[in-house]
Amino acid sequence: MGKKYNLCRAGDIGKDLYLPSELMNTYGLNEGDTIKLRCGSASIPVRALALNSMESSHDQEIRLSDTAFSALNIPEGIFLAVQSAGIRELRLGPLIGILTFAKHLPSRLDYYNKYVFTKKNKGLICIFSGHDIDVSRNTIRGYHYDYAAKSWKQGLFPFPDVVMDRCYPSSKKNHSLLSKVMGAGKIFNNTTRITKTDFFKTVREDKFLQKYLPTTELLKSSSDLERFLPKFGSVYLKPVDSMKGKGIVMVTSTNNKLECRYNLNGTDTITSIPSHKQLPEILFTAAGEKRNYIMQQAIHCMEYGGGPFSFRTCPMKDETNTWLLPGMVVIGTMGKSHVTNYASGGRRIPLKNLFNSILPRLQCNKDDFMLLLKEITLKTALLLDRNFGPLGELGVDIILDQNGHPWLLEANANPARTPAFIQTEYPSWRKQVYEYIIGYANYLAGF
Repeated sequence: MGKKYNLCRAGDIGKDLYLPSELMNTYGLNEGDTIKLRCGSASIPVRALALNSMESSHDQEIRLSDTAFSALNIPEGIFLAVQSAGIRELRLGPLIGILTFAKHLPSRLDYYNKYVFTKKNKGLICIFSGHDIDVSRNTIRGYHYDYAAKSWKQGLFPFPDVVMDRCYPSSKKNHSLLSKVMGAGKIFNNTTRITKTDFFKTVREDKFLQKYLPTTELLKSSSDLERFLPKFGSVYLKPVDSMKGKGIVMVTSTNNKLECRYNLNGTDTITSIPSHKQLPEILFTAAGEKRNYIMQQAIHCMEYGGGPFSFRTCPMKDETNTWLLPGMVVIGTMGKSHVTNYASGGRRIPLKNLFNSILPRLQCNKDDFMLLLKEITLKTALLLDRNFGPLGELGVDIILDQNGHPWLLEANANPARTPAFIQTEYPSWRKQVYEYIIGYANYLAGF
Protein backbone atom coordinates (compact mmCIF):
# COMPACT_ATOMS: atom_id res chain seq x y z
CA MET A 1 0.00 0.00 0.00
CA GLY A 2 3.03 2.32 0.10
CA LYS A 3 4.68 4.39 2.77
CA LYS A 4 2.65 5.88 5.64
CA TYR A 5 3.22 9.27 7.20
CA ASN A 6 2.52 10.53 10.68
CA LEU A 7 -0.05 13.34 10.46
CA CYS A 8 1.08 16.23 12.68
CA ARG A 9 -0.14 19.74 13.45
CA ALA A 10 1.80 22.67 12.00
CA GLY A 11 0.13 25.30 14.18
CA ASP A 12 -0.33 28.10 11.62
CA ILE A 13 -3.70 29.53 10.59
CA GLY A 14 -3.63 29.20 6.79
CA LYS A 15 -4.79 26.14 4.87
CA ASP A 16 -1.30 24.74 4.52
CA LEU A 17 0.05 21.26 3.81
CA TYR A 18 3.70 20.56 4.65
CA LEU A 19 5.19 17.64 2.72
CA PRO A 20 8.59 15.90 2.76
CA SER A 21 10.75 16.82 -0.21
CA GLU A 22 10.37 13.30 -1.66
CA LEU A 23 6.60 13.84 -1.98
CA MET A 24 7.02 17.34 -3.39
CA ASN A 25 9.30 15.85 -6.06
CA THR A 26 7.14 12.76 -6.69
CA TYR A 27 4.05 14.83 -7.43
CA GLY A 28 5.89 17.65 -9.23
CA LEU A 29 4.95 20.33 -6.69
CA ASN A 30 6.64 23.66 -6.24
CA GLU A 31 6.77 25.65 -3.03
CA GLY A 32 3.48 27.48 -2.56
CA ASP A 33 1.46 25.61 -5.22
CA THR A 34 -2.27 25.47 -4.51
CA ILE A 35 -3.64 21.93 -4.74
CA LYS A 36 -6.77 20.06 -3.69
CA LEU A 37 -6.41 17.77 -0.65
CA ARG A 38 -8.91 14.98 -0.04
CA CYS A 39 -9.54 12.66 2.90
CA GLY A 40 -12.64 10.49 2.77
CA SER A 41 -15.50 12.68 1.53
CA ALA A 42 -13.78 15.92 2.62
CA SER A 43 -11.94 18.09 0.10
CA ILE A 44 -10.21 21.44 0.61
CA PRO A 45 -7.74 23.69 -1.27
CA VAL A 46 -4.34 23.89 0.45
CA ARG A 47 -0.99 25.50 -0.16
CA ALA A 48 1.77 22.90 -0.61
CA LEU A 49 4.94 23.69 1.32
CA ALA A 50 8.12 21.71 1.86
CA LEU A 51 9.04 20.55 5.35
CA ASN A 52 12.27 21.84 6.82
CA SER A 53 14.84 19.27 5.76
CA MET A 54 16.91 19.97 8.89
CA GLU A 55 14.31 18.29 11.10
CA SER A 56 15.19 14.66 11.84
CA SER A 57 11.70 13.21 11.25
CA HIS A 58 10.75 15.31 8.21
CA ASP A 59 10.68 12.31 5.85
CA GLN A 60 8.17 10.46 8.03
CA GLU A 61 5.72 13.28 8.64
CA ILE A 62 3.03 15.28 6.94
CA ARG A 63 1.91 18.45 8.66
CA LEU A 64 -1.37 20.31 8.38
CA SER A 65 -2.29 23.73 9.66
CA ASP A 66 -4.97 24.10 12.34
CA THR A 67 -7.41 25.42 9.74
CA ALA A 68 -6.82 22.43 7.44
CA PHE A 69 -7.33 19.93 10.28
CA SER A 70 -10.63 21.57 11.18
CA ALA A 71 -11.83 21.67 7.57
CA LEU A 72 -11.03 17.99 6.98
CA ASN A 73 -12.43 16.79 10.33
CA ILE A 74 -9.56 14.40 10.98
CA PRO A 75 -7.42 13.97 14.13
CA GLU A 76 -3.68 14.41 14.38
CA GLY A 77 -1.27 11.67 15.43
CA ILE A 78 -2.54 9.09 12.93
CA PHE A 79 -0.67 7.42 10.08
CA LEU A 80 -1.94 7.87 6.54
CA ALA A 81 -0.76 7.12 3.02
CA VAL A 82 -0.61 9.74 0.25
CA GLN A 83 -1.56 9.18 -3.35
CA SER A 84 -2.37 11.22 -6.43
CA ALA A 85 -6.09 11.75 -7.06
CA GLY A 86 -5.69 13.72 -10.29
CA ILE A 87 -3.92 16.81 -11.56
CA ARG A 88 -2.84 18.92 -8.56
CA GLU A 89 -4.90 16.76 -6.26
CA LEU A 90 -3.68 14.54 -3.42
CA ARG A 91 -5.53 12.07 -1.29
CA LEU A 92 -4.87 11.02 2.32
CA GLY A 93 -6.08 7.64 3.54
CA PRO A 94 -7.33 5.09 3.94
CA LEU A 95 -10.24 6.21 6.10
CA ILE A 96 -12.02 2.99 7.11
CA GLY A 97 -15.44 3.13 8.75
CA ILE A 98 -16.87 0.28 10.82
CA LEU A 99 -20.66 0.40 11.15
CA THR A 100 -21.99 -1.12 14.37
CA PHE A 101 -25.02 -0.96 16.65
CA ALA A 102 -25.65 2.26 18.60
CA LYS A 103 -26.10 0.19 21.78
CA HIS A 104 -22.50 -1.06 21.44
CA LEU A 105 -21.01 2.46 21.58
CA PRO A 106 -18.94 3.22 23.51
CA SER A 107 -19.24 0.08 25.70
CA ARG A 108 -17.75 -2.41 23.21
CA LEU A 109 -15.07 -0.29 21.57
CA ASP A 110 -12.28 -2.49 22.98
CA TYR A 111 -13.50 -5.25 20.66
CA TYR A 112 -12.05 -3.23 17.76
CA ASN A 113 -8.56 -2.84 19.25
CA LYS A 114 -7.23 -5.75 17.22
CA TYR A 115 -8.39 -4.12 13.98
CA VAL A 116 -6.51 -0.95 14.95
CA PHE A 117 -3.30 -2.72 15.93
CA THR A 118 -3.06 -5.23 13.08
CA LYS A 119 0.04 -4.62 10.99
CA LYS A 120 -2.17 -4.05 7.93
CA ASN A 121 -3.63 -0.89 9.47
CA LYS A 122 -1.84 2.42 9.61
CA GLY A 123 -4.78 4.47 8.47
CA LEU A 124 -7.74 5.93 10.32
CA ILE A 125 -10.44 3.57 11.60
CA CYS A 126 -13.69 5.20 12.67
CA ILE A 127 -16.34 3.24 14.61
CA PHE A 128 -19.87 4.61 14.23
CA SER A 129 -23.58 3.70 14.21
CA GLY A 130 -26.41 4.56 11.85
CA HIS A 131 -27.52 7.30 14.26
CA ASP A 132 -24.19 9.09 13.67
CA ILE A 133 -24.60 9.62 9.91
CA ASP A 134 -25.25 13.24 8.85
CA VAL A 135 -25.67 13.43 5.07
CA SER A 136 -26.54 17.14 5.15
CA ARG A 137 -23.07 17.98 6.51
CA ASN A 138 -21.19 15.07 4.92
CA THR A 139 -19.95 14.04 8.35
CA ILE A 140 -20.06 11.06 10.69
CA ARG A 141 -19.74 11.24 14.46
CA GLY A 142 -17.76 8.28 15.71
CA TYR A 143 -14.76 7.05 17.64
CA HIS A 144 -11.11 6.71 16.68
CA TYR A 145 -8.20 5.31 18.65
CA ASP A 146 -5.88 7.96 20.10
CA TYR A 147 -2.42 6.36 20.19
CA ALA A 148 -0.98 9.00 22.49
CA ALA A 149 -3.77 8.71 25.06
CA LYS A 150 -4.10 4.94 24.52
CA SER A 151 -7.88 5.21 24.46
CA TRP A 152 -10.83 5.71 22.14
CA LYS A 153 -11.98 9.27 21.52
CA GLN A 154 -15.16 10.61 20.00
CA GLY A 155 -14.99 13.08 17.14
CA LEU A 156 -16.44 14.30 13.86
CA PHE A 157 -15.14 12.72 10.64
CA PRO A 158 -15.73 12.90 6.90
CA PHE A 159 -17.54 10.00 5.26
CA PRO A 160 -15.04 7.12 4.96
CA ASP A 161 -13.45 5.69 1.83
CA VAL A 162 -14.93 2.30 2.69
CA VAL A 163 -17.29 0.88 5.33
CA MET A 164 -17.26 -2.56 6.95
CA ASP A 165 -20.79 -3.43 8.12
CA ARG A 166 -20.73 -5.10 11.52
CA CYS A 167 -24.52 -5.03 12.04
CA TYR A 168 -26.66 -8.15 11.75
CA PRO A 169 -28.97 -7.97 9.94
CA SER A 170 -27.71 -5.05 7.90
CA SER A 171 -29.64 -1.80 7.58
CA LYS A 172 -30.50 -0.89 4.00
CA LYS A 173 -31.46 2.59 5.18
CA ASN A 174 -27.97 3.21 6.57
CA HIS A 175 -26.39 1.80 3.42
CA SER A 176 -28.48 4.15 1.30
CA LEU A 177 -27.40 7.18 3.35
CA LEU A 178 -23.72 6.21 3.13
CA SER A 179 -23.83 5.43 -0.60
CA LYS A 180 -25.29 8.86 -1.39
CA VAL A 181 -21.94 10.35 -0.42
CA MET A 182 -19.46 7.48 -0.85
CA GLY A 183 -20.80 6.04 -4.09
CA ALA A 184 -21.71 2.43 -4.89
CA GLY A 185 -19.64 -0.62 -4.00
CA LYS A 186 -17.87 0.88 -0.98
CA ILE A 187 -19.75 -0.99 1.77
CA PHE A 188 -18.74 -4.59 2.32
CA ASN A 189 -20.65 -7.27 4.18
CA ASN A 190 -23.48 -5.22 2.72
CA THR A 191 -25.78 -8.26 2.68
CA THR A 192 -25.42 -9.79 6.11
CA ARG A 193 -28.37 -12.16 5.93
CA ILE A 194 -28.58 -14.33 2.81
CA THR A 195 -31.90 -16.17 2.91
CA LYS A 196 -31.87 -19.91 2.42
CA THR A 197 -33.91 -19.57 -0.77
CA ASP A 198 -31.44 -17.05 -2.22
CA PHE A 199 -28.52 -19.20 -1.08
CA PHE A 200 -29.68 -22.37 -2.83
CA LYS A 201 -30.82 -20.54 -5.95
CA THR A 202 -27.36 -19.00 -6.26
CA VAL A 203 -25.18 -21.99 -5.39
CA ARG A 204 -27.09 -24.32 -7.73
CA GLU A 205 -25.56 -22.36 -10.62
CA ASP A 206 -22.26 -24.18 -10.12
CA LYS A 207 -22.13 -27.75 -11.47
CA PHE A 208 -19.36 -28.75 -9.06
CA LEU A 209 -21.38 -27.60 -6.03
CA GLN A 210 -24.64 -29.21 -7.14
CA LYS A 211 -23.57 -32.64 -5.87
CA TYR A 212 -23.03 -31.21 -2.38
CA LEU A 213 -26.49 -29.63 -2.04
CA PRO A 214 -29.35 -31.44 -0.29
CA THR A 215 -32.67 -31.40 -2.15
CA THR A 216 -34.42 -28.21 -1.08
CA GLU A 217 -37.80 -26.67 -1.98
CA LEU A 218 -39.97 -23.84 -0.75
CA LEU A 219 -42.79 -24.97 1.57
CA LYS A 220 -45.77 -23.19 0.04
CA SER A 221 -48.41 -25.04 2.05
CA SER A 222 -48.39 -27.81 4.65
CA SER A 223 -49.73 -30.24 2.02
CA ASP A 224 -46.37 -29.95 0.18
CA LEU A 225 -44.90 -32.07 2.97
CA GLU A 226 -47.12 -35.02 1.92
CA ARG A 227 -45.32 -35.13 -1.41
CA PHE A 228 -41.80 -34.29 -0.19
CA LEU A 229 -41.47 -36.39 2.98
CA PRO A 230 -41.90 -39.91 1.48
CA LYS A 231 -38.84 -39.33 -0.75
CA PHE A 232 -36.51 -39.09 2.26
CA GLY A 233 -38.28 -40.40 5.35
CA SER A 234 -37.04 -37.37 7.32
CA VAL A 235 -36.88 -33.71 6.32
CA TYR A 236 -35.88 -30.43 7.88
CA LEU A 237 -38.23 -27.49 7.77
CA LYS A 238 -36.25 -24.26 8.10
CA PRO A 239 -37.34 -20.60 8.16
CA VAL A 240 -35.91 -18.98 5.04
CA ASP A 241 -34.29 -16.22 7.14
CA SER A 242 -33.69 -17.97 10.46
CA MET A 243 -30.84 -17.11 12.82
CA LYS A 244 -29.09 -19.36 15.35
CA GLY A 245 -31.18 -22.37 14.38
CA LYS A 246 -34.41 -20.84 15.68
CA GLY A 247 -37.57 -22.36 14.24
CA ILE A 248 -35.93 -25.40 12.63
CA VAL A 249 -38.14 -28.50 12.79
CA MET A 250 -37.11 -32.05 11.87
CA VAL A 251 -40.08 -34.08 10.66
CA THR A 252 -39.95 -37.90 10.51
CA SER A 253 -42.68 -40.22 9.33
CA THR A 254 -43.22 -42.94 11.93
CA ASN A 255 -46.12 -45.25 12.85
CA ASN A 256 -48.57 -43.35 10.62
CA LYS A 257 -47.75 -40.14 12.46
CA LEU A 258 -45.40 -37.22 11.97
CA GLU A 259 -42.75 -36.84 14.67
CA CYS A 260 -41.66 -33.17 14.93
CA ARG A 261 -38.43 -32.37 16.73
CA TYR A 262 -37.41 -28.77 17.50
CA ASN A 263 -35.76 -26.58 20.10
CA LEU A 264 -38.16 -24.76 22.40
CA ASN A 265 -36.67 -22.27 24.87
CA GLY A 266 -33.40 -24.20 24.91
CA THR A 267 -35.02 -27.62 25.34
CA ASP A 268 -34.99 -30.35 22.70
CA THR A 269 -38.71 -31.03 22.16
CA ILE A 270 -40.51 -33.85 20.31
CA THR A 271 -44.19 -33.61 19.39
CA SER A 272 -46.21 -36.12 17.34
CA ILE A 273 -49.05 -34.98 15.08
CA PRO A 274 -51.51 -37.15 13.10
CA SER A 275 -51.02 -35.39 9.75
CA HIS A 276 -49.60 -32.40 7.91
CA LYS A 277 -52.74 -30.42 8.77
CA GLN A 278 -51.37 -29.69 12.26
CA LEU A 279 -48.00 -28.58 10.86
CA PRO A 280 -48.69 -24.78 10.85
CA GLU A 281 -49.24 -24.89 14.62
CA ILE A 282 -45.93 -26.71 15.16
CA LEU A 283 -44.04 -24.23 12.96
CA PHE A 284 -45.56 -21.27 14.76
CA THR A 285 -44.60 -22.77 18.15
CA ALA A 286 -41.02 -23.49 17.03
CA ALA A 287 -40.41 -20.10 15.39
CA GLY A 288 -42.46 -17.98 17.81
CA GLU A 289 -44.14 -16.28 14.86
CA LYS A 290 -45.41 -16.98 11.36
CA ARG A 291 -42.47 -17.48 8.98
CA ASN A 292 -41.83 -18.64 5.43
CA TYR A 293 -40.18 -22.08 5.34
CA ILE A 294 -38.16 -24.34 3.09
CA MET A 295 -38.27 -28.16 3.03
CA GLN A 296 -34.89 -29.86 2.95
CA GLN A 297 -33.76 -33.44 2.65
CA ALA A 298 -32.54 -34.61 6.06
CA ILE A 299 -28.98 -35.88 5.91
CA HIS A 300 -28.19 -38.84 8.16
CA CYS A 301 -25.15 -37.24 9.72
CA MET A 302 -21.88 -38.69 10.81
CA GLU A 303 -21.65 -38.37 14.59
CA TYR A 304 -19.04 -37.38 17.14
CA GLY A 305 -19.58 -37.60 20.89
CA GLY A 306 -23.07 -39.03 20.48
CA GLY A 307 -24.47 -36.42 18.10
CA PRO A 308 -24.06 -34.70 14.73
CA PHE A 309 -21.45 -32.03 14.05
CA SER A 310 -20.90 -29.37 11.41
CA PHE A 311 -17.95 -27.54 9.90
CA ARG A 312 -18.11 -23.75 9.87
CA THR A 313 -15.49 -22.76 7.31
CA CYS A 314 -14.53 -19.09 7.42
CA PRO A 315 -13.31 -17.70 4.08
CA MET A 316 -12.08 -14.11 3.92
CA LYS A 317 -10.79 -11.70 1.31
CA ASP A 318 -7.34 -10.16 1.60
CA GLU A 319 -5.69 -6.99 0.30
CA THR A 320 -5.50 -8.44 -3.23
CA ASN A 321 -9.28 -9.04 -3.38
CA THR A 322 -8.65 -12.81 -3.25
CA TRP A 323 -10.76 -15.31 -1.29
CA LEU A 324 -8.68 -17.39 1.13
CA LEU A 325 -9.50 -19.88 3.87
CA PRO A 326 -7.55 -18.92 7.02
CA GLY A 327 -9.50 -21.23 9.34
CA MET A 328 -12.56 -23.23 10.33
CA VAL A 329 -14.29 -24.51 13.43
CA VAL A 330 -16.32 -27.63 14.17
CA ILE A 331 -19.43 -27.48 16.32
CA GLY A 332 -20.93 -30.63 17.82
CA THR A 333 -24.15 -31.31 19.69
CA MET A 334 -22.67 -34.00 21.97
CA GLY A 335 -26.03 -35.74 21.80
CA LYS A 336 -28.00 -32.80 23.22
CA SER A 337 -29.72 -31.61 20.05
CA HIS A 338 -30.25 -32.27 16.34
CA VAL A 339 -29.17 -28.70 15.41
CA THR A 340 -25.46 -27.88 15.43
CA ASN A 341 -25.09 -24.31 16.61
CA TYR A 342 -24.15 -22.55 19.83
CA ALA A 343 -27.68 -21.32 20.54
CA SER A 344 -28.87 -24.94 20.66
CA GLY A 345 -26.12 -26.04 23.00
CA GLY A 346 -23.41 -26.81 20.46
CA ARG A 347 -19.76 -26.90 21.54
CA ARG A 348 -16.50 -26.40 19.69
CA ILE A 349 -14.57 -29.54 18.82
CA PRO A 350 -10.80 -29.23 18.15
CA LEU A 351 -10.06 -30.45 14.64
CA LYS A 352 -7.36 -32.78 15.95
CA ASN A 353 -9.84 -34.56 18.23
CA LEU A 354 -12.45 -34.79 15.49
CA PHE A 355 -10.15 -36.33 12.91
CA ASN A 356 -8.79 -38.86 15.39
CA SER A 357 -12.37 -40.14 15.57
CA ILE A 358 -13.75 -39.78 12.04
CA LEU A 359 -10.73 -40.42 9.79
CA PRO A 360 -11.41 -44.19 9.49
CA ARG A 361 -14.95 -43.34 8.30
CA LEU A 362 -13.87 -40.95 5.53
CA GLN A 363 -13.42 -42.07 1.93
CA CYS A 364 -10.09 -40.26 1.55
CA ASN A 365 -7.13 -39.13 3.63
CA LYS A 366 -7.23 -36.01 5.79
CA ASP A 367 -5.29 -33.79 3.35
CA ASP A 368 -7.57 -34.60 0.42
CA PHE A 369 -10.64 -34.10 2.60
CA MET A 370 -9.43 -30.68 3.77
CA LEU A 371 -8.73 -29.69 0.16
CA LEU A 372 -12.30 -30.70 -0.77
CA LEU A 373 -13.75 -28.57 2.04
CA LYS A 374 -11.58 -25.69 0.85
CA GLU A 375 -12.73 -26.05 -2.76
CA ILE A 376 -16.42 -26.17 -1.74
CA THR A 377 -15.93 -23.14 0.50
CA LEU A 378 -14.08 -20.91 -1.98
CA LYS A 379 -16.41 -21.72 -4.89
CA THR A 380 -19.35 -20.86 -2.64
CA ALA A 381 -17.71 -17.61 -1.59
CA LEU A 382 -17.07 -16.54 -5.18
CA LEU A 383 -20.68 -17.19 -6.20
CA LEU A 384 -22.20 -15.39 -3.22
CA ASP A 385 -19.83 -12.44 -3.60
CA ARG A 386 -20.79 -12.12 -7.25
CA ASN A 387 -24.50 -12.04 -6.39
CA PHE A 388 -24.59 -10.28 -3.00
CA GLY A 389 -21.24 -8.51 -2.69
CA PRO A 390 -19.05 -6.88 -1.99
CA LEU A 391 -18.49 -9.36 0.82
CA GLY A 392 -15.32 -9.55 2.90
CA GLU A 393 -15.94 -12.72 4.88
CA LEU A 394 -18.37 -15.61 5.22
CA GLY A 395 -19.27 -18.45 7.55
CA VAL A 396 -20.10 -21.53 5.44
CA ASP A 397 -21.89 -24.47 7.11
CA ILE A 398 -21.04 -27.99 5.91
CA ILE A 399 -22.10 -31.34 7.39
CA LEU A 400 -21.04 -34.91 6.61
CA ASP A 401 -23.27 -37.91 6.02
CA GLN A 402 -22.38 -41.32 7.43
CA ASN A 403 -20.22 -42.07 4.38
CA GLY A 404 -18.20 -38.87 4.80
CA HIS A 405 -19.83 -37.04 1.88
CA PRO A 406 -19.99 -33.26 2.52
CA TRP A 407 -23.32 -31.40 2.28
CA LEU A 408 -23.48 -27.63 1.93
CA LEU A 409 -26.25 -26.08 4.06
CA GLU A 410 -25.97 -22.28 4.24
CA ALA A 411 -23.72 -19.25 4.58
CA ASN A 412 -23.67 -16.35 7.02
CA ALA A 413 -22.46 -13.18 5.31
CA ASN A 414 -21.28 -11.38 8.45
CA PRO A 415 -19.88 -13.95 10.89
CA ALA A 416 -17.52 -11.54 12.72
CA ARG A 417 -15.54 -14.63 13.63
CA THR A 418 -13.12 -14.44 16.57
CA PRO A 419 -10.98 -17.60 16.83
CA ALA A 420 -11.26 -18.81 20.41
CA PHE A 421 -8.21 -21.06 20.37
CA ILE A 422 -5.26 -21.86 18.16
CA GLN A 423 -5.71 -24.97 16.03
CA THR A 424 -2.75 -26.97 14.76
CA GLU A 425 -4.07 -26.81 11.21
CA TYR A 426 -4.46 -22.99 11.28
CA PRO A 427 -1.79 -21.56 13.60
CA SER A 428 -1.98 -18.03 12.13
CA TRP A 429 -5.76 -17.68 12.08
CA ARG A 430 -6.00 -15.46 15.16
CA LYS A 431 -3.81 -12.90 13.43
CA GLN A 432 -5.13 -13.33 9.89
CA VAL A 433 -8.77 -12.81 10.85
CA TYR A 434 -7.96 -9.13 11.46
CA GLU A 435 -5.18 -8.67 8.90
CA TYR A 436 -7.20 -10.02 5.98
CA ILE A 437 -10.33 -7.97 6.60
CA ILE A 438 -8.42 -4.71 7.09
CA GLY A 439 -6.31 -5.55 4.05
CA TYR A 440 -9.47 -5.97 2.01
CA ALA A 441 -10.80 -2.67 3.35
CA ASN A 442 -7.58 -1.02 2.13
CA TYR A 443 -8.12 -2.58 -1.30
CA LEU A 444 -11.72 -1.43 -1.55
CA ALA A 445 -10.73 2.06 -0.36
CA GLY A 446 -8.23 2.30 -3.22
CA PHE A 447 -5.13 2.09 -1.05
